[in-house]
Amino acid sequence: MNKSTLAPTIITIGFTNVLGLGGIVDPKQVMAISLWITGFLCLLNIGLAIFYRAQNKKEVISYYAVSFLELAIFVFALLFYLGIITRSQIPYPLPPKLPVNRAEIAATLAIGIGLFPAALWHKINVSELPKRIAEDAKTVKGPGISVHDPEQWFN
Repeated sequence: MNKSTLAPTIITIGFTNVLGLGGIVDPKQVMAISLWITGFLCLLNIGLAIFYRAQNKKEVISYYAVSFLELAIFVFALLFYLGIITRSQIPYPLPPKLPVNRAEIAATLAIGIGLFPAALWHKINVSELPKRIAEDAKTVKGPGISVHDPEQWFN
């Protein structure tokens, strides 16, 4: 087997075997998945902007800005998926021996961009995590919250 043929697909095959898909991933499949992901992240950022509208205005503006950017990525992915935009129309070709293609890079960037505002504004310090878990445990065990048996929920 030719090494130059195998090299670009090693990461793709490893990635798909982890997901149980097996084989080589078609850029159209990646674009279809990125359509779902970008659509969800666009709606998520709009929902966060509405939910946190009373918070800092910078936070709300960042949610809306990223949702518009995700919408643009969604529209581009949809046009590519439908064949209106072809590979030859997309500039900046990648080197031929690169183990990833432009669709995988675009999907990764879309996920990163879409999750950035929520991660920025709602970050937690890992050293504070045990303290926050303990506080949540006290809240759950405290007065006002009662835990019932699952059989009582059906009555």
